[in-house]
Amino acid sequence: MPLPMSRGLGALLVLLLALCRLQEPAAGEAISLTPKNLSNVTYNNDLVLVLFYTDRCTYSMTFMPIFDAAAAQLRLAFGDSGRIELAKVDCKLYPQLGNRHDVGKFPTVKIVRFGRFSKREYRGQRSQEALIEFVTKEMRDPIEEFHSLSELQQLGRQKFLMLGYFEHSNHLEYEMFRKTSLALRDQYCSFHVNFGNAGRHRIAFQKHGQAASDYEGSRTRYKELHKWALEKCQPLVRELTFDNAEEISEEGRPLMILFYHKNDVTSVQQLEKVIQAELMHELDNINFITAAAETFAALLDIDKTEAELPVIIIDSIVHMFEFPKFEDIYTPGKLKEFIQDYHSGQLHLEHHREELLAEVSNELLDNKQLGQEQETPMTVVKPHQSKIKELLPSRNRYTFVKDEL
Repeated sequence: MPLPMSRGLGALLVLLLALCRLQEPAAGEAISLTPKNLSNVTYNNDLVLVLFYTDRCTYSMTFMPIFDAAAAQLRLAFGDSGRIELAKVDCKLYPQLGNRHDVGKFPTVKIVRFGRFSKREYRGQRSQEALIEFVTKEMRDPIEEFHSLSELQQLGRQKFLMLGYFEHSNHLEYEMFRKTSLALRDQYCSFHVNFGNAGRHRIAFQKHGQAASDYEGSRTRYKELHKWALEKCQPLVRELTFDNAEEISEEGRPLMILFYHKNDVTSVQQLEKVIQAELMHELDNINFITAAAETFAALLDIDKTEAELPVIIIDSIVHMFEFPKFEDIYTPGKLKEFIQDYHSGQLHLEHHREELLAEVSNELLDNKQLGQEQETPMTVVKPHQSKIKELLPSRNRYTFVKDEL
């Protein structure tokens, strides 16, 4: 069950949403960040939303007063408590700040927790209500309490668990656990706590179907605990959803996508095993993704039926290349070789060579130069066009930095 401490915050933010509907925005605006004050503002607040904008972008100028109004309402509710702040960066004045944080489009709203910029952005509706609703969710305590072994066994069905055992909530070690849970709420771990363990404080990570592994470091050092938890909570394979599709596509790396039936757990587990055994060195080069075919049917436009699933493809954001047979992942080195052929350009070359040979052959047949006028022309095998590029941020919503150069 959610911890009681989050209920008061939820009630306050519900009231704040009502004020958005009934009152004019309070005076004030988001804090203007510069190279001198950015670190101070981001490190002295639990949560900061940072709007990167330029006055050359119409979308930025339309969003600015809305963002300022939300900042004023949140400041009215929380004051200078250090809980939440909305801030903004003029990238025309300080382009180095946009470059430092990989801002490629305007407006971009980065999420900062305890001084750390998250890879995730705010991509929701550009309205005052939507911003405050987002903050409401972000500030809720993500930790849920469990009381018994049977409850813990039920939790075991979740993929990644971060478990804390403490005597009570008024303890520094629990506060570091709570702070870590807030910082990593974008990750794939769910945080759970059990109180009443006098003198037996413990933090452990448990992956579905595996034994728990204990944290052996200092439970009072946030940076050390955060680093350990972050490493544990990053999955080898991410699930594609409508919420993260734009974010994943914008990372710019090619995607290896496993299309599967949503109830097919085995194929996902097998892919994870192959990555763990042979492809860990590729994690910085390729995004390994799973996509339920029932959810992303439009992406499965590769002349395959659902009966032929699971299917593995590499999407380069230009073309899609299909791994010949899913069963080949059980052969050591096969999937690794497929990725190497992609990196070397061999897959791309083979597709275009087939196109060229087919075109030449058909032209010769048309000119009756092969001596067999009735021979059937070759079939042209073309690479499938990328579908992931359709999920990229739209020019109807953003101004891109490269377009301004």
